[in-house]
Amino acid sequence: MNNIFSPQIIWVVLMIIFVVVEAISLGLTSIWFAFGALIALISSYFIDSFIIQVTIFVISSIAALYFTKPLVKKYLKVGRERTNVDSLIGENGVVVKEIKKYETGQVKVKGQIWTAYSEDEIEVGTDVTVEEVKGVRLKVRKEE
Repeated sequence: MNNIFSPQIIWVVLMIIFVVVEAISLGLTSIWFAFGALIALISSYFIDSFIIQVTIFVISSIAALYFTKPLVKKYLKVGRERTNVDSLIGENGVVVKEIKKYETGQVKVKGQIWTAYSEDEIEVGTDVTVEEVKGVRLKVRKEE
C-alpha cells in the first residue's frame, strides 16, 4: 500500500502527535501512546490487518503505562511537588497548647506555631504528626 492512508503513515502521524502533546504537557500522559504507536508501526511491516495493529497499539500502550509509569514517576519525581503548607503533612511537631477534643490548641511544627485540632485530647509536650491541613489549621494525631 503506497498511498497517503497506508498504516505506516497513520502510525507515524499518530506517534508524532503523541510526542508533540507530551512535549507541550510535560506530564507523562501521552508518551505511552507514542510508544504504542511505534510498536504498531513496527508490526505494520509484518501484519496486514489494521485491526490487529490497533489491538497491538492498545495493548502495548497499556502495558507501557502500567509497567513503566510508576518507575518513571519514582525516579524522575514527576507529579505534584508538595510545597508550603502541604509540605507539613507527615511532619512531626510538639503540642505547645493543650488540644481538647473538638477544640483547638497549638503545635510547633518546623519552628512555627500552628493552630491544631485532633480527634483526641493531647497534652502539652506530646509529640504529634500532622495528618491534614485545612485552611490554617492542622489536624494532628499523637505520635505512636
